[in-house]
Amino acid sequence: MPVDRDIDTSFNPVEDVEELRSFRDPIWDLIQFNKFACSFIDTPQFQRLRYLKQLGVSYFVFPGASHNRFEHSLGTAYLARKLVVHLKERQPSLGINDRDIECVEIAGLCHDLGHGPFSHVFDSHFIPRVKGNQRSWSHEEASEMMLDALIKENGIRISTDKVEFIKDLIQGESRMSLHHDPPEKPFLFEIVANKANGIDVDKWDYLARDSKMVGETCPLVATRLLEAARVVDGRIAYNWKDSHSINELFYARYSLHKKIYNHKVARAIEHMIVEALIAAEPVYHMADKIDDPSEYLLLTDSILEEIERSKDPRLEESRRIIRDLRRRKIPHRVEEKCVHADYRPLWKERLTPAAVAAMAREIAGHTNPNFKEILPHTKLSDGETTSADTVITDVASPTTDVATPDPIPGTPASMIPDTPDDSNEEEDFSNVPVTEKDVIVDFCLLHYGMKEKDPLGLVPCYGKNDPYHCSFIRPSESGSLKPRNFQELVVRCYARHRSQGKIIQAAFRKVMEKLPVIEDESNVASIVADRSLTPLAIQSPGSSFTVVDAPITPKPTKVEKVNSEVTAPNTFMTVTRSGGSPRKKSNKRKEEDREFPAEPDSPLRKRSKR
Repeated sequence: MPVDRDIDTSFNPVEDVEELRSFRDPIWDLIQFNKFACSFIDTPQFQRLRYLKQLGVSYFVFPGASHNRFEHSLGTAYLARKLVVHLKERQPSLGINDRDIECVEIAGLCHDLGHGPFSHVFDSHFIPRVKGNQRSWSHEEASEMMLDALIKENGIRISTDKVEFIKDLIQGESRMSLHHDPPEKPFLFEIVANKANGIDVDKWDYLARDSKMVGETCPLVATRLLEAARVVDGRIAYNWKDSHSINELFYARYSLHKKIYNHKVARAIEHMIVEALIAAEPVYHMADKIDDPSEYLLLTDSILEEIERSKDPRLEESRRIIRDLRRRKIPHRVEEKCVHADYRPLWKERLTPAAVAAMAREIAGHTNPNFKEILPHTKLSDGETTSADTVITDVASPTTDVATPDPIPGTPASMIPDTPDDSNEEEDFSNVPVTEKDVIVDFCLLHYGMKEKDPLGLVPCYGKNDPYHCSFIRPSESGSLKPRNFQELVVRCYARHRSQGKIIQAAFRKVMEKLPVIEDESNVASIVADRSLTPLAIQSPGSSFTVVDAPITPKPTKVEKVNSEVTAPNTFMTVTRSGGSPRKKSNKRKEEDREFPAEPDSPLRKRSKR
């Protein structure tokens, strides 16, 4: 017979266990946050991130890019805590305490609170277009504003020095926390936003997350770098053997910017959304809300739906642009050039929509009836060459409508094809003179993360046998297969109406022919500084640059034989054979020449002795 025993209700087995909340993440699996971190997550300011697409307008191009800044912020905070805990356990001498861990985690959570609608489109394109030079503003500045509002409006108990420390961690540099005593640990500022070399947990998360969501393969193994990280000489350093993985991280960033973030269609849609927001600005005053956290709280990607639902006649132009976006009537890319990044300040003032439109009107004969002499031959996108007559004829000829035959009597209704809907067909603008509004010239700067610098050379690394000293990776140690430049400029031209595409393409190329092109890239700075250059003016032959469509490469000099001496260009040595006349080739050598003939003008036409 069981014996009744008194139950001790005073014992609580989970009394000393920290209460954690779990989130199932598609990238990092199960991630957990304590009660204090959740007090930041469960606020309107943080929940707002659910309605901001992580990749902005790229979602209109890549259907899988439907993830939001909410989950990215959770992943960044998870990695931030994991990295700082790793450093604390591996190097107790660093003196990392619970306060440091807590602040780094909260900084990872709140680093994107200030993003506006469609993320970087808002702060990099919309605000500069509306505010101009009146206001310099960034989403990091808005993140600090939203963090203050989050703490105040939700009654979170946190000291002022912690808030200052968190803001500096978000910015990646010590500003407000400079006066703290004891001073904050400098390596902690490299965890969330690393301004020294760009390796931080924010990048680890978005590279892995964005790649997975759009279907790309990401070579980054964040756990390997995290386990290899240690603090040496006040900096976060990595193992020498991981230098290739670090280089892949920088290339993965460049690759995503090239293929996903700055996709040609995504950039065209960005222009449409910016124009729709600018058209709606007199009604919604979005640019004024960046200084009011209560108003900014409600400003999300849903602004497009708000404009569409509105019946305000002042929003008709904005609604028309959004309607065109929904029907996929987006600007058509007609030309693209990839050049050295230093051309941006040199070309941006000359290669403008106004210049391209003026040249298009000139070519089309609207301002010059002798346009055939201006553009005798024009290359089209497929590589063929056409005359000016063909260009104008192709552009001006309207699309021929194919009549749909009447159905045979007695045909079932299910087998009768629907009448084509012409509502999505674009109006023919081929006979309309091209204006500045019909052309978009887009300048897109791409790099490895540190602009013109090689970021790999900025990463401190330690060796296996000496983990207490570090040095920077030298080019001779990281491999010779590396790009010559780490920054490039992609210039694209778009036509708003496809029917004007060919004439705008021809005009863009004609304008490009008159732009200065630098033969020696080391001379770029002096040319850019020369503001006396007339836009679109052809420079004299004696100027420091040459007017051509692409940087000039000297043609190889033909090899000539003079008195048994073979003369070659300066890049090759002059070789003189002794004995007068050259030796006779063997039959074997003749067979090799027939199988692998040299280029007619190649300096290697005369083979060296094997």
